[in-house]
Amino acid sequence: MSQYDNFEICDHPFDQFIKPNCKLLIIGTFPTHQRNYRDTFPYYYAGNGNVFWPVIEKVYHHDFKHSTGADAILERQVFMEKKGIGLTDMLQKAYRKDGKSQDDYIFPITFRNIFEAMRKFDSIETIVFTSRTKIIGALGLFETYLLQNNYDPPELNEYDKVKEGHLIFEGREIELLVPYSTSRTVIEKKRATFNELIDMYERCLT
Repeated sequence: MSQYDNFEICDHPFDQFIKPNCKLLIIGTFPTHQRNYRDTFPYYYAGNGNVFWPVIEKVYHHDFKHSTGADAILERQVFMEKKGIGLTDMLQKAYRKDGKSQDDYIFPITFRNIFEAMRKFDSIETIVFTSRTKIIGALGLFETYLLQNNYDPPELNEYDKVKEGHLIFEGREIELLVPYSTSRTVIEKKRATFNELIDMYERCLT
């Protein structure tokens, strides 16, 4: 077996979720393997190894009624639209190694057109990235995307574990915020507790 036989080409399974009232856009890397959400629902951050939606519930003091299937997706879409929040990822197509979902097993093939979304939805004021690893995380991929489009990646400063900065895009100032990932790995490796994630996302989203 070749060392390259354990790679598969994957297309992003979900459409971007961005509505005309979107003020804050959340950007991730690429969805988890489908086996990780077969017991939940096929959507952003719905894998068993992610606490994004539980964090959202705590931030907004809200309880989702549905935890599986199409009803769970629709419920979250309605909620996020009400809050003016959009969801997307940096990659449209990627190589996945060994069937795994961590950022260091995902390799870019094509990027999503984030600039097109920013132009179309000019109400977007803030972008929140849900992983920060250099080169391979959502932030790192965005920096690569900027370089490909002749933009210099902006300098980010960190305050209480949240990276902060601004991007000037076609005359608009877009706030950039990077909390820790909501992957359970972050909690298991004691990079942040669940309560610290709640605090970070509350700062970024409200």
